[in-house]
Amino acid sequence: MKSKKSFTLLLMVCVAALACPQLFSASARADFSTVVEPQETDPNTALSRGRILLKQGHADQALPSLETALGLFTSANNRRGIAASEDALGDLYMIQGQYKVALEHYQKSYQAFVGGRASDEKNQAAANSAAARAGSTASALTETAGSVADNGFNANLMLAKIGDTNYRLGKMSETGTAYAMMSVKKPESATAKATRRFGGLGGVLGGISTGHVSVEAPTTGAISLLEAKKELDEYRVAIVYMTYELGMGRLAYANNDMETARKHFQNALEAGSGALPVVAKMGQTRRFRAAARTSLGDVALREGRYKDAGKLFGDAAKGARDDKRLDLMWPAQRGLGRSLWMQATQEKDSKAAKMREDALASYRDALKTIETIRSGSLRADESRTTFLATTRDVYDEASAAFAEMALMNSGAVGRNPTVREGAQEKAEGRKQNAENRNPTVREGAQEKAEGRKQKAESGNSTLSERAIALHHRAISSTASGAILADLSGRALDYAAESFRITEEGRARSLLDMLGEVNAQITEGVPADLLKRKQDNLDRQQEIAEQLTGISLAADQKTKPSDLEAELDKLQTDFDDIENQIRVASPRYAALTAAQPLALSEVQQKVLDDNTALLEYSLGADNSYLFAVMRSGVSLFKLPARSEVARLATEFRAQLIPPKLQRRIVGIDVAADQQRGLGILQGPSENLAAFVAASNALYKAVVEPATSVIGDKRLLIVADGALNYIPFEALVKNSDGADYASLNYLVKTNQVVYAPSASVIGAIRGNSPAVREGAKRILIVADPVFSANDPRLKGPAQNSAETRGLGLGLESAVNDVAGDQPAGGLHLARLSGTRTEAEEISKIARTGGNQPDTWMDLNASEDNVRSRDITNYRIVHIATHGLLDAERPQFTGVVLSLVGNKTNDGFLRTDEIFNLKLGEPLVMLSACETGLGKEKRGEGVMGLTRAFMYAGAPTVGVSLWSVADKSTADLMTDFYRRLLATSPQPPASALRDAQLALITGKKYSAPFYWAPFVLVGEWR
Repeated sequence: MKSKKSFTLLLMVCVAALACPQLFSASARADFSTVVEPQETDPNTALSRGRILLKQGHADQALPSLETALGLFTSANNRRGIAASEDALGDLYMIQGQYKVALEHYQKSYQAFVGGRASDEKNQAAANSAAARAGSTASALTETAGSVADNGFNANLMLAKIGDTNYRLGKMSETGTAYAMMSVKKPESATAKATRRFGGLGGVLGGISTGHVSVEAPTTGAISLLEAKKELDEYRVAIVYMTYELGMGRLAYANNDMETARKHFQNALEAGSGALPVVAKMGQTRRFRAAARTSLGDVALREGRYKDAGKLFGDAAKGARDDKRLDLMWPAQRGLGRSLWMQATQEKDSKAAKMREDALASYRDALKTIETIRSGSLRADESRTTFLATTRDVYDEASAAFAEMALMNSGAVGRNPTVREGAQEKAEGRKQNAENRNPTVREGAQEKAEGRKQKAESGNSTLSERAIALHHRAISSTASGAILADLSGRALDYAAESFRITEEGRARSLLDMLGEVNAQITEGVPADLLKRKQDNLDRQQEIAEQLTGISLAADQKTKPSDLEAELDKLQTDFDDIENQIRVASPRYAALTAAQPLALSEVQQKVLDDNTALLEYSLGADNSYLFAVMRSGVSLFKLPARSEVARLATEFRAQLIPPKLQRRIVGIDVAADQQRGLGILQGPSENLAAFVAASNALYKAVVEPATSVIGDKRLLIVADGALNYIPFEALVKNSDGADYASLNYLVKTNQVVYAPSASVIGAIRGNSPAVREGAKRILIVADPVFSANDPRLKGPAQNSAETRGLGLGLESAVNDVAGDQPAGGLHLARLSGTRTEAEEISKIARTGGNQPDTWMDLNASEDNVRSRDITNYRIVHIATHGLLDAERPQFTGVVLSLVGNKTNDGFLRTDEIFNLKLGEPLVMLSACETGLGKEKRGEGVMGLTRAFMYAGAPTVGVSLWSVADKSTADLMTDFYRRLLATSPQPPASALRDAQLALITGKKYSAPFYWAPFVLVGEWR
């Protein structure tokens, strides 16, 4: 599990992104959905338009433009145009997560650049000959020589991208081969420059050995290059060299070859530090220096040389400060915090305490730096993709450090004679021995009473022993975790800061997710400010492309240093525009610059006397649970993220039939689908296995807080794999002879969920405009997914036959399902949702409500995005849905794929943010979950948060899709209670409907009644 995490972190910092950040940046999205462009006849125009659309997040619209450009360049036998088009297509599929397809395009681009070199060299030879005979201007020679140099630089960029893509695919050998093929030359130092005149293009991208692709540019006739071209060439030499060294260093780091990694990182640092002044001052050079310095610290940290690591990280922070790149300081500040924290474990009490406080200060500095980086800008993208660490690491580590300090400073330490405050690590061995002798140590009357029963139930189990070993060593223990009740004083202060950082991390994770898909939030933003922001970002991208992007022209007229100065001014202007937008749109500000509620504010503004907050923060080493009531706070230490994920996965394996665990709705399943799943089997018949898995997870993540939560309503703020778990279905013990008689958590506690506690506070801050007293209900169901659908009379009404599933939807399905099945992908009709919609309509009318039903072609993205849906009390959407944990950009709902005029039918998370709802209850009735490798949970939380931003205070989402009959019974009972003359709140109505299914026994297995969870407001 650890190696997987390391790989995932490393691929975030792809070397191709380092070399050409504009190709991976978080551009804003403009709304081109209503523009119908004629077929392009000029390849350069088509390529430019495709690139712009891709940067603005419209990959589906960019694809035909780029394919048109490729076709036109191919017809004209324009190799550089072919290469540039293939590169752009590679970028498109890279963003879509289709790495194998992207790799094919990058390889074709590379071959075209190399193949075009021969033609360029012939042209240059002819130009030189003509110049020798008749004379020629320097600019003419420069243009020809520049073409060769550009092809060399472009070929190197493509090799970097090929290496990065292989890295993402886990092909380390191919990654190394691609980097090794790069033709690099150490840039000339300032010292060497002082003793020797620069010799023109001869120094640009020279080959380093036989067998490497030679991209060296001949020097004859090119000595008198223009100043701008010379400066750009020097810059590119440095960029390619440092890209190569950083790439090879990170590859060695991933392979745990620290000595080789250190050598490459040192080479990169020396090249950037000793470069010519004009190069050393450039933004990308400063960026690479920061990356090299920080990476050297990462090497020392992994080797356990914490003191050396601290010095290296300190130097990196100072270097970033001296380079005036404060946005690149956070990794060094984080590294310094981590180094000091680890050093403290090796020191004695007083010195260790001082180091821990210094570590906390460094983490605070890192977080402060991160919060100043405006999401969406070029520098935000650079900051997110440059380093081995991620911003999420900072939040995770900082939150854990403050939680540990809370535990160390708690009064509970003194109640445990085994461990003393300030000597946690020394006491670990003694406490572990005590735990081994008594794996069910308890304290307090209630726990003692439970002890005998627990021992009888799980005397042969090793789970409790393993859990105890992972729980806090400095306080009293329960069978599954450490408990710290009634925090006060310094312990409460540390816990409150840990909680705040956890909340901030959730908000930042969402912003990073949106940035990765080039999403722009436009709803609620004034049009003039939106246009200024878009123009600013477009210009940032143009400059980045001129500096380090694939070049089609050799007519660089502006010096890189001048472009860099303009880029700095654009960044300052961008920050100012963002501030103006936040002032003009409080809703936008709440999303992009959210100030999380303090712990005390959550107690006062979110919770009531009958509600307990359980907020989880999963970490690589340990996890933490905040149990918050209005009257007090408890903090628990839980197993590491990997262990929690394992328990959650085992629980899902028993909860959901194997054929449905990673199956996408309606794809490659039995032909007699109703809801599209073709249920071939029900829930597990092995009741004992289900009980064991369910109870194991309960013991690990809920049982520690049992004594403080009682029978209160539980507000769950989950993390990681816990986002895909219905807590209602966890069983407290092994009592019960069948599914109906098990002691489910839902039998004693109402359960609701939230993306964060602060989101509930933000929802409460909006005055209800629709839900109270409203009568209108919108039901969207049974869309048309195929032009061959028998409901269609005559030919399809749009380009659905050529569009197929659409680029976004096809990428989403491929990502979760894996390779395409033979014959392509086809979504089955969800005919059962029609019955569901009709039943809900009947119930609504009976209760005096006014249902509007959109089915068939009316169940379309065009309607959802263009028609007025602000006056509905409830919006119920019953269709295919995808929840992708690994790449949340592939999360969304599938509406009609036929009949749309301006949309593709796949309503993605970033598009949902820009819907304009009233304040309805939104119910998503047929979502399917595909668990990614990391299972961080941004898929489901991103989707629900998007609907909340659009106006919905409560969102109901299904974590898997089940057969029609049980879902119909559950939904019918839910709406009957919700729409009754004396209506129940949504959370209460759903819980009672679930309990009724359990009592009825036929559908008492959680597989049938537990998939639906409510996220958001419960009142």
